[in-house]
Amino acid sequence: MRNLSFEANCYILPANKDAEEMRKRILSAYPALLVQVANSEAVKNEALVELIAWQTRWAESSGSLLAKTAEMDLLLRLSGTSQIAAAIEKTGAKRGMKNVLIVVGERRRLQRLVRVGLCPWRRLHRGELTGDESRQVETAALLNALRA
Repeated sequence: MRNLSFEANCYILPANKDAEEMRKRILSAYPALLVQVANSEAVKNEALVELIAWQTRWAESSGSLLAKTAEMDLLLRLSGTSQIAAAIEKTGAKRGMKNVLIVVGERRRLQRLVRVGLCPWRRLHRGELTGDESRQVETAALLNALRA
């Protein structure tokens, strides 16, 4: 099994930023990173994202992703559904509003992103999980059981 040591950093993108363009820019510079964009109404705690990203990375390393890509798996888990269309509707990036750029990878690579100016935005709040957020982590984990 490969090393699952990583962090998830979440950046709040201004409403006027093209979220998909930012995602592509980061991936072109650092293709080993997992990069996803979610709407800021659905994603509010960086600690929650990191726990769910861990589930995605674990599923990726064991060949049990919920989708063809780790990026879509993460969006499905954040949404608490196995339906791609429902996940995009509920948690996907929205034009004209603030979105959250989620970047998952090794700490040194994430620090380099900031140093070179690819992620100059404010970080999303990181705090203790609420009851609802704890249930969200549980739901995300159960998606694999439902799939089996």
